[in-house]
Amino acid sequence: MNKRLFYAGSWPDSAALLEGALWVGYAWSIQWSLVNHQSLVFLLATLVVLICALTTLLWQPLKLTLARYRVRKRRTEMWMHILYPPMLLAPPLWWLLERIVGSLPDAQQWTLACLLMTVGWLVFLISLLIKRLIRQYRQSLSDHAAD
Repeated sequence: MNKRLFYAGSWPDSAALLEGALWVGYAWSIQWSLVNHQSLVFLLATLVVLICALTTLLWQPLKLTLARYRVRKRRTEMWMHILYPPMLLAPPLWWLLERIVGSLPDAQQWTLACLLMTVGWLVFLISLLIKRLIRQYRQSLSDHAAD
């Protein structure tokens, strides 16, 4: 195994990415339930979220790991990427869409919020990949300087 893949920053990144994917998937399950008027997908997604939350709160090793500073920092960055785009961009975009197209149902408003959440999560993923590439580049430079 390559030891460079298992550095101290990879676990916080993975935890934040998985948590972000969980919340984005949960938002899309709400959207799907609103559009199709069936609550089964929403109930299943709620069950998955509750199981993950209970596991996080009750399983002591995971609870201690998620309480560490690096993980909290990455999770805060993830929340900023997921929550800020819908909160800051959705109202002006929705206002513009209402002026152009006219009034649309509430499900389309939620679809816009879900799209912005997904884009925010993808931006977070891309930023983590760029940070990882920069870290590997610096590591390779320091390895070559040591040789």
